[in-house]
Amino acid sequence: MKDKLFIVIILIIVSIGLPFLSKGKERNIPEKINLYLTDEDIIAELTPEEYLVGCLAAQIPIDYEQEALNAQAAAAMTYAVRLMTDFENNNPNIPEGADLSDDGKICQPYYTYEDAVAAYGESYNDYLPSLEKAAAYGAGHIITFNNEPIYSVYHSVSAGKTNSAMGIWGRDFGYIKPVDSKWDESYINFECRNEMTTEQARLSLVRYMEGISTPVDYGKWFSELNADENGYVISVKIGDNVFSGGDIWRIFGLRSTAFTVSYQNGIFTFVTKGYGHGAGLSQYGANELAKEGKTAAEILRYYYSGDIEIG
Repeated sequence: MKDKLFIVIILIIVSIGLPFLSKGKERNIPEKINLYLTDEDIIAELTPEEYLVGCLAAQIPIDYEQEALNAQAAAAMTYAVRLMTDFENNNPNIPEGADLSDDGKICQPYYTYEDAVAAYGESYNDYLPSLEKAAAYGAGHIITFNNEPIYSVYHSVSAGKTNSAMGIWGRDFGYIKPVDSKWDESYINFECRNEMTTEQARLSLVRYMEGISTPVDYGKWFSELNADENGYVISVKIGDNVFSGGDIWRIFGLRSTAFTVSYQNGIFTFVTKGYGHGAGLSQYGANELAKEGKTAAEILRYYYSGDIEIG
């Protein structure tokens, strides 16, 4: 079941089972992207720049520094190219004739112009030049590792240090390693509490694993919680079943994979740090680095480890 979920897992968000990386297959940026718009039930033909403007509007605060927007655009473009490479052998979740979807559970979130104005109001037009500039940068900068576009995953806010891919998805990527992101600890909602009733928790768990056996005593549901030094949960048991921190994050819709959990009087309380799975580029951290004068390329090389190439 975890393998089947891997692709949705790694897509932001997310986060179904990803195929293994194809070998020796470098992909150039396409001239056009055929994007399936789920609400309209149509396929829109977009330039990479048009696609990236919509991705940025849907994925990152649009008032972030220009170099942070540029870095996010490069990550989004790389991720799109990586997915298009994977989807060449057909993806049943995307209609025939489409390269990608705007469904965040399948691909990356995307806003049409109308969506963006609805989300931000008329002030969206004030930020549009910055988004277009970032889109132009992203359309010309693909991040590769061993001559292949990377899975350039990203998140909103880390737990003070980014997470490993192994800790979330159980698979290693040479370019996604934990790095310090101490700036994230200043995020206004860095630590949050999330409460849910036992019935809400039970229904979420059953949807993920039908027929699962759980302890009668709710106080014994979560046991043997194993977290790394940054608070990211590596594994935890529910009954006789072992789940990764990423599993629990997805099952219960938590803000982060860095969490603790307690039970009292019919209520589970999760306390999380950061926002998102924590792996790859931290958008908040990228913005703080941009404020310090770092370029998009420097930001990308900081958050994606190893011998990556940008361009």
